[in-house]
Amino acid sequence: MGSHSNSKHYYVKVASQIFLEQYRNRNGTDSNGVLYNKYLTLLHRELKAYGKDIKLPHCWYRWGDIVVSHCIPFIQWNHSAQNHTSVTWYGDCVKYDNKDEVVVLIKKNASLFISNHSGSEAHEIAKDEVYDGAPFRFQNEYRKLRESLDPTNRTAQIDNYLEYIANLFESSMSTFPSEFKKINSQKEEFISVFNVMLREKASSKDIFDLTEYFWFFFCYHLRLNKKCHENVSKDVLSHWEESLPWETMKFDHILQNFTDKFYNGSYRDECLESILTRRAERMEILDRLDSDL
Repeated sequence: MGSHSNSKHYYVKVASQIFLEQYRNRNGTDSNGVLYNKYLTLLHRELKAYGKDIKLPHCWYRWGDIVVSHCIPFIQWNHSAQNHTSVTWYGDCVKYDNKDEVVVLIKKNASLFISNHSGSEAHEIAKDEVYDGAPFRFQNEYRKLRESLDPTNRTAQIDNYLEYIANLFESSMSTFPSEFKKINSQKEEFISVFNVMLREKASSKDIFDLTEYFWFFFCYHLRLNKKCHENVSKDVLSHWEESLPWETMKFDHILQNFTDKFYNGSYRDECLESILTRRAERMEILDRLDSDL
């Protein structure tokens, strides 16, 4: 092990620097955030198999396993476009021993990863590899649903599209992990709202949007699960936990608005009626505040 191996995130720094240098030398551009995240996840996983732990601060979140950016201030994230983030080194370069066993493995891994993840399918290949290690089956099942609904991924028309989506939805929700009992009520309400949207033949965009809103809500809880994060400070975990009430309220309002849009009361559904009751109460409060102003 190198002389600096006891420094906090030393090998994460080394791996980041080597990867970003190799990527730029090979491609002439900075790596994007997706590939950087997936590279470090897969490196961390592979080195652990060798009995080497680089102490990567990471968690499972919306688009797979990601590096917790607050924990690695030596990386700069450049949000140049809505759907693109490039990654650059920030600060002084790290000195490392080229004969260090871990450094040798890092260099080999970075070279192979960059070679194997080029071209138009690079992102999807890396995501697939990372999701092979997802802690919960639900993550992979729900991913199939999200990707089938995503308008940017639909290259061909599918016969009986809504029936196809309904089957994917039922399959994914049947695998919802028991570890997340705290959000069972939100999950059940989401299922009811999703089903009424299918019944009313909502647009694929509306269905996709609702699906994403639930996924984002779920992932606030996912990243806090003990199976889903490593080497994340208590302060960061506390900050994530403090955001849960706010995110719960936001998701509740989203469910209320979708229910109001698609449930017409032509049949009885106690769950949907309860959601609409909450919405009516919220609207009454807002109207009262508006009148006071």
